[in-house]
Amino acid sequence: MDLDKWREMPARCHPSYLPDAVAAMDVSEFIHFYGAKRFVADWPTLRESLSASVTQSAGTYDMAWSRLVGGGWNLKPTLDFHGMPKRRKQFLLRAANSPCNSIYALAKDLGMQCRRAHEHAQCLIDKGKLREKEVIEGGHRQRMLYPHTS
Repeated sequence: MDLDKWREMPARCHPSYLPDAVAAMDVSEFIHFYGAKRFVADWPTLRESLSASVTQSAGTYDMAWSRLVGGGWNLKPTLDFHGMPKRRKQFLLRAANSPCNSIYALAKDLGMQCRRAHEHAQCLIDKGKLREKEVIEGGHRQRMLYPHTS
């Protein structure tokens, strides 16, 4: 089969090509043949179309996507990821790659106003992409952020 034709079948979430490829192929093979840029763009949609029996095999694909998108392992592929505003996506990537940082520390790292960082954090917490834990350190209350694990 022609490689371009094969690429189209998983991209269209074909009921046999995509599940068979995810279940049988090594993630590096799939990304090599499918194309890394296309994988980054399409994986959240492709993952949503997988049946429950195949999603157990998709964990390594999720980690590869996270690594390619943000350089870390903690990011979950979601359908709305590519549609997020640029700064919110940057905030999410930074929080996922450096868990247990305060909103203030993330804002400082990103050169972002604290007010904006709090807005991004609250939105991402509300959508289930991040979780928070309040700690008191030196008499100051801080909201530490972690990637959402479920």
